[in-house]
Amino acid sequence: MRRIPVLCAVALSVLTLLVVTRFGPLIRVDAAVSGAARRFALRHDGWRIAMSAVTHSADTRVLLPIALLLTGLLLWRRWRTGLAFLLGTAVTATVIRLTILALVHRPRPVDPLTATAGWAFPSGHTTSSAVTAGVVVVLGRAVLTGRWQRRVLIAVAGTWAVLVGVSRVALLAHWPSDVLGGWLLATGVAVAFARGLQIQRSFRTGRPASPQRDDGRSHRPEGSSEWNTEEPAPRDVGSWSSPPASAPDTTERPPS
Repeated sequence: MRRIPVLCAVALSVLTLLVVTRFGPLIRVDAAVSGAARRFALRHDGWRIAMSAVTHSADTRVLLPIALLLTGLLLWRRWRTGLAFLLGTAVTATVIRLTILALVHRPRPVDPLTATAGWAFPSGHTTSSAVTAGVVVVLGRAVLTGRWQRRVLIAVAGTWAVLVGVSRVALLAHWPSDVLGGWLLATGVAVAFARGLQIQRSFRTGRPASPQRDDGRSHRPEGSSEWNTEEPAPRDVGSWSSPPASAPDTTERPPS
């Protein structure tokens, strides 16, 4: 888990370099897969219609309301760490994608089977759907308590994100390497934020999780208002403290 963001960053950097230098084997694989996808889509109308429906499920007009709904729920729950995860992941992935997009200037496949705009690498629909799936899975795993519920959530969200990427290739909106780049970007950013913010540990209080000491126990930094400030429960003096000192005997005794 700790190495996933680093591995994704390295893989994305290498892939970007191969795209920029137009690495021969990569270009040939992209062209071969896109050619096969075109031939299959033109022969099977049902497949093309299904892929079109899947690809439009990741349009901005669909994902933006979902993001706004999640934001509202997190604000209502006052889960600041969850909100930071949602906004941080979405903004960071978008900024990185747009930066790469502007620097690489990779053309899309010719004659796509769906409406397209802009440069190709990395795929916008793929990145957005993968980020959305990652956010839903991470937040959902913190909220859901049943193991089977978590597994169903991961399966549904993951399958949807993968299908969106497949649909972009099937409809010739992107090269296969564009989709791979989107998956690497979204996965690296989502895992980095989830690990950095310790989402699951922060859910119950809606506050950032306490950092770990070397001995594995958590502590609260001095002067921080973000952590639990509840006063410790009073100690049962009669049970845990030493017996109180005997009071001096002031009883008046008769003279002997």
